[in-house]
Amino acid sequence: MSADHLDVNEFSRFLRNATEPGSSSRNIHLVRHLLEDCTTCQENLKSAVAQHSGEYEYGASFAAAERSLAAFFAREQLLNELSRLPLEEQAATVQAQSRFTVPAFVRHLVDASHAVRYQDPPRMLHLANLARLAAEACSLEAAGSEPRRSDLRAHAWRQYGNALRVLGRLHEADEAVATARRHLEAGTRDPLLRAQFCTLAAASLRVAQRRFPEAIELCDEAGEIYTDLGDNHAFASSLVQKAIALLYSGEAEDAVRTLNQAIPRIDPERDPHLLLAACHNLVRCYADLGRPEHALSIFSEMRELYRRFDDPLIRLRATWQEALLLRDLGHLRAAEAALLELRQGFVERELLYEAALVSLDLASVYVKLQAETELKHTVAETVPIFKALGVGRELLASLLQLALLARKTRQALELLQSLNSRLEKVPPRQAVS
Repeated sequence: MSADHLDVNEFSRFLRNATEPGSSSRNIHLVRHLLEDCTTCQENLKSAVAQHSGEYEYGASFAAAERSLAAFFAREQLLNELSRLPLEEQAATVQAQSRFTVPAFVRHLVDASHAVRYQDPPRMLHLANLARLAAEACSLEAAGSEPRRSDLRAHAWRQYGNALRVLGRLHEADEAVATARRHLEAGTRDPLLRAQFCTLAAASLRVAQRRFPEAIELCDEAGEIYTDLGDNHAFASSLVQKAIALLYSGEAEDAVRTLNQAIPRIDPERDPHLLLAACHNLVRCYADLGRPEHALSIFSEMRELYRRFDDPLIRLRATWQEALLLRDLGHLRAAEAALLELRQGFVERELLYEAALVSLDLASVYVKLQAETELKHTVAETVPIFKALGVGRELLASLLQLALLARKTRQALELLQSLNSRLEKVPPRQAVS
């Protein structure tokens, strides 16, 4: 049973809006939560009904939820059927059988891919690839029109590009996002689809490619669309993405101002991950501004928010945040223990780019401790990670040079800063197994 109970306000919102367009995902989440036999949520539902007695027609709300749930389980059954096949057969099956190429199932594959982004990036990519193949095989009759089929393909290719980005395969991600853009331009010109493309794929990719001005411009474009649509929460999502671009471009002060604009606009019921991302990056901003005490204060206030999520990647990034704060505040052995565990977690999930960055953070701890043996050992373990990322000989030579500077703290930290900067410019890619 999830500890993240649904409160009275969320049930009230369900009773008011269950039949409105776009409420399907919330209905599914709410009903499945009740089916877990959660006493707290059942009591909250009773309270919501009591508060609005005679105000709404509850039968319509539950009928809408039932329809949403029935459609969801039908699509889940198809997905489960696919999942029982060997991986290599799933792609061929999706393309060959028309029941897998209908728009509703393509969108379901996209949603399923997005749902595991913090848990299992390789599966995220696999599901996004199935969505892409199904969208390409979708018939004109099933889509309804050529522009609507183009929209569907843009939706699927956008998620495929995003999954490639998460795994560090930036060249392939760039090609996928370009394909999504071509389909988008041939589609219905749906402004919401355009805004989602700008923030969920294009801007995130441009940040990963260190093309920050383009990322900021895309976020601004999405923000204008969301403002025109009157969607304050979605506007907040574009601000958070813009703040990340500002932060990584070295503009931490501007990033703080942007995040402070975004946070009050976020609807935590609609997307708790967005609130977490905003607060998480606010901590990083203050750390980069040389204010680790203030960063730690915000991080401590966020602990309860972090505990709401059991996604492995969120936990890893929370640990990374804490480890760097511990390092900056001088708690070096505690930082060391956290970073060692963190690096292993990223390696196990094939996120070698992140593992390389964590290795450099770990090396900085050993430099500050003047721990020569541990520094040499860390460098030796980092060399194969660098090689798997395809870095050049000069970067590898600089890494090996680091092992000789354990007793020269200033020079070693300067070299680490250079290594970090140069590694960020290396287009990361998944290691070949």
